[in-house]
Amino acid sequence: MIETYADALAFIHGRHKWKKTASFERIELLLARLGNPHLQSKYVHITGTNGKGSTSKMLAQILRATGLSVGLFTSPFIMRFNERIQDDAGEISDERLLQLMQEIAPVVEQLDITLDGGGPTEFETLTALMFLYFARFPVDIVVLEVGIGGSWDTTNIVPAQQKLATAVTSVSYDHMAVLGDTLAKIAEQKAGILRAGVPVVFGKLPAEATSVMALNVERLGLQASWLGQDFSVHGSSSLDSQTYFDFDSVHTFEQVPLNLRGQYQLGNAGVALRLAEIVLDKLGRSLIRQDVVEALATVTWPARFEMISSTPEVIIDGAHNVAGVTLLGQTIRQYFPQQQVNVIFGALTDKNYIEMLEILASIPNVKLTVAGFQAPTARQAIDPSAVVASISRTNVSAAPNWQVAFAKLSSEQPIIITGSLYFVAEVRARLLTQMN
Repeated sequence: MIETYADALAFIHGRHKWKKTASFERIELLLARLGNPHLQSKYVHITGTNGKGSTSKMLAQILRATGLSVGLFTSPFIMRFNERIQDDAGEISDERLLQLMQEIAPVVEQLDITLDGGGPTEFETLTALMFLYFARFPVDIVVLEVGIGGSWDTTNIVPAQQKLATAVTSVSYDHMAVLGDTLAKIAEQKAGILRAGVPVVFGKLPAEATSVMALNVERLGLQASWLGQDFSVHGSSSLDSQTYFDFDSVHTFEQVPLNLRGQYQLGNAGVALRLAEIVLDKLGRSLIRQDVVEALATVTWPARFEMISSTPEVIIDGAHNVAGVTLLGQTIRQYFPQQQVNVIFGALTDKNYIEMLEILASIPNVKLTVAGFQAPTARQAIDPSAVVASISRTNVSAAPNWQVAFAKLSSEQPIIITGSLYFVAEVRARLLTQMN
């Protein structure tokens, strides 16, 4: 019996975590019994190994600045579960989440009995909650971030006629046990969200992924926009001052301010702007510079090279895979070319953490500490001492937890906390509490 908000979250988190199969049977049955709420909204569907969350947030903010009402579905959350479902008023309220879960839970429990192998998973239940929320509290557009991959991701239950546009922000190695062990296989999974008649926007992709996407574009006869070919972004990000960039597409905007740090965010901003052009054109509207500036000059996204303190200088970055750590390394080299940087790293054992650590440790001015943390249920965090022993680098040490590592560092040197999103979320919450 779900009687409280805590009960509702416990029900969602108590569902099976992984049942990735080439079927939408569970989610189809669940949504059908809820009245097919996913058919009542229009969507922009966004996938990518990295960058899809930032791109989704920027697009939502741009579209809101034009006067549209916009829903946003992202994963995972950093501070509160409710972050995953947002509209113009912010996060879904505890009260509405509770009310909707009281409606959804009995259907899920019934499917547990009638379906072989059990009913909907955790993510399927959450996705159904999101669809029902936006059906009950409608918005003009829902910006829909894929959970993992694309083809058999639960969000891909949305049919072509409900999609206004799709995007693939990046393709690199992550979730390989589910998506495949080559970039081509991973790209094919992400290409699964593409639909005939629905325009697609691509960020910068490696050659293997580009080939796969190009074949899908040709097969489906899609209107495709490629970053660096059909639209471009030029600028340089800065740590100490506002970043400005130029955007050249159907519209040309010069010196657009961006409130997110990291050179890679310029590409994400370009994808978001191209998507906004496509969506607004479909609605008979036009993108204007004033709206773009209003949106991007104030956009925030937690744990994406986020400076949470200037004295000491503390930055939180959820670089949770090799591609993310590679971008973080490039950003460290750009922002701190000479100054020593202290990096605290925590990760789960199902990530390629050795390669991630080698990338960070190879930066000459980085002092790296591997820290332990309490991993979520059914997941395991790396053993700092064992990992450090296997790397054998003089600039890498171990700590039982991030608090011990943090206490030993100089307040006069930049501190970057990175790795698993579970890890950085824990650190962020504790540090912000201490600082306020």
